[in-house]
Amino acid sequence: MFEFDKLCKEYETLTYDERRLTLSSLSDIVLPAIEKVTHGTESFELLVLASCAADGKLSVEEYSLFKDATGMDFSYDAAEDLIKNVKGKNLFDAADVVVDTFGTINPDVKAAMVSFCLCLCSADNKVTLKERAFIKKLIRQ
Repeated sequence: MFEFDKLCKEYETLTYDERRLTLSSLSDIVLPAIEKVTHGTESFELLVLASCAADGKLSVEEYSLFKDATGMDFSYDAAEDLIKNVKGKNLFDAADVVVDTFGTINPDVKAAMVSFCLCLCSADNKVTLKERAFIKKLIRQ
């Protein structure tokens, strides 16, 4: 667990531009994989939504970082409303299934997805206990 805590601290100290570059790099691995799977884009959006909801709210930093890094566009208000209205455990369980499913196809894609989520969770310069629990859930099989 020490390595995980150390990794969280590393992500917390990244600048916005470093996070954006990290997410862009991870997107280069994740986006081609999701395009090959039926409903892959929707699955990835669910994963991003779960990452943003991990601490219970969508921050402007998370939203901006995601848009800047991926070029994918959806309304902040719509995303915020969706996060407020979804049931947390169901969303997190679904996100875990997404990551595990992609992991059976390619373990490198799973690792990139988990790293993407961790980077997104760190957008406000901290990875909360709830966010850490979410990431740990994604790591486990």
